[in-house]
Amino acid sequence: MIKRALILANGEPPKKSLLHSLVRQAQLFVCADGGANTALKFGLKPDAIVGDMDSIHAETLSKFHHIPQHTIIDANSTDLEKAIAWTIKQKYEHITVAGAAGKRLDHTVGNLGVLAKFYPDAIVTFVDNVGELMFVGRELTFEAPLHSTVSLIPLTRCEGIMTKGLEFALENESLELGVREGTSNVVIANPVFVTVKKGNLLLYKLRDVR
Repeated sequence: MIKRALILANGEPPKKSLLHSLVRQAQLFVCADGGANTALKFGLKPDAIVGDMDSIHAETLSKFHHIPQHTIIDANSTDLEKAIAWTIKQKYEHITVAGAAGKRLDHTVGNLGVLAKFYPDAIVTFVDNVGELMFVGRELTFEAPLHSTVSLIPLTRCEGIMTKGLEFALENESLELGVREGTSNVVIANPVFVTVKKGNLLLYKLRDVR
């Protein structure tokens, strides 16, 4: 059985109904430091709080005093990285992260790197109100509603990209930020296949059908 965990980071949270749904789908609910403030605000109780504890409010600490708190002091990692690493140690293979974007742009950009950093130890997916962001690895197969939007986002220069099932097919092509991106492609057939020979490629799936 695949063990699924949810991590709530300290960025902009998704809407309450989506966050509650994500919690119900997970076997483990972890807050990354200040993400616990959001959990308290939304009436949710995490199974653990992980981080350096410099962003969590005193009221939150008081209300969640009975919840295990794992303080990790490491200037070379973010609270989200600490929470993901801790969750992987608990033997969770699939990790959904909410609240990874928003608030501070530097945090948002920095958080994108964790999708590649922890692969293949865990499959990490970022979720927001609009869609899901995931790491392609060397290949990725998925299904999505026809005519829905998919974007390919290169973290580094990506070479040898092949796609099948997308309107604007890539045939052994390259993507690179500032040179050529793969924003707003369209699903025309299922399943969708994406392969890449070199580089760190992200894929963002929008939930809404155009």
